[in-house]
Amino acid sequence: MTETKSTVLLLMLMVTIILLMIAIGGLFLRMNQLQGQVLAALGVLQPGAPGQEAGLLPGAVAPDFSLPDQNGKPVVLTEFAGQEVLLVFSSTTCPACQQMYSHLKAFSETHRDVRVVMISRGSAEENRQLVEEQGFAFPVLSWDDAVAQAYQVPGTPFFYVIDGKGMIANAGFANTLAQVEALVASGGR
Repeated sequence: MTETKSTVLLLMLMVTIILLMIAIGGLFLRMNQLQGQVLAALGVLQPGAPGQEAGLLPGAVAPDFSLPDQNGKPVVLTEFAGQEVLLVFSSTTCPACQQMYSHLKAFSETHRDVRVVMISRGSAEENRQLVEEQGFAFPVLSWDDAVAQAYQVPGTPFFYVIDGKGMIANAGFANTLAQVEALVASGGR
């Protein structure tokens, strides 16, 4: 009799564990669905996601700005009039941005005819440290929400190619050197 009770209790315990595992699997799937819906509602897209529409369109005038660089010196976009500019919106806490930094440095070193300017969402100290660690020879400016809104930045790392006349030539997300070069090349070079 005791053996039968033990067997029944063991079977009940196994069934309970199986039901809990099924419930946890269902919750996991539902949480993934909800996460996708929330991200879609917020407009937060992964770089290169299909159907992604974001940023200012080519042909628009690039909004002017004056922002401090990593040393506190103001940098004004119009200083680069007549030159092609690769404007990068980045964040010191963005994993995709961190992966892109070495590619951006390589681009800036091999394409000296294109001025690279980065606007980084990070403190002045974080931006100074970023420049030091990565060996950037281009200005890293402090993030300003008004500038990011004027450029309709959907996320980071987001790039704008600005032609010598101050017009948006191309825009998009990029994570590799090839993607950055393709953005610049299709921007009218």
